[in-house]
Amino acid sequence: MFNCVKREDVNYNYYSPYDDSEWRLKLWLFVSYVVSFVSLAGAVGFLVQDALTDTGPSAWTGVAGVLQSVFVLISGLMYWTCHSED
Repeated sequence: MFNCVKREDVNYNYYSPYDDSEWRLKLWLFVSYVVSFVSLAGAVGFLVQDALTDTGPSAWTGVAGVLQSVFVLISGLMYWTCHSED
């Protein structure tokens, strides 16, 4: 989600013909971070639930969910910070 916003657009020198577009970009980044961390928190919740109950799937299901959320978040952040338009 946060790859939809270019890094160059989120600074104080950004000009847009639409007056208040910078706050929309920052709001979109905030919402995308919230969604990412809520999905990580949900995966940790599933991991704890799987580890505490004897019936149901093994704890590896929760571990896989946590690792998947962490890797998706890290790869998105890496792409967003390292991507250039040139």
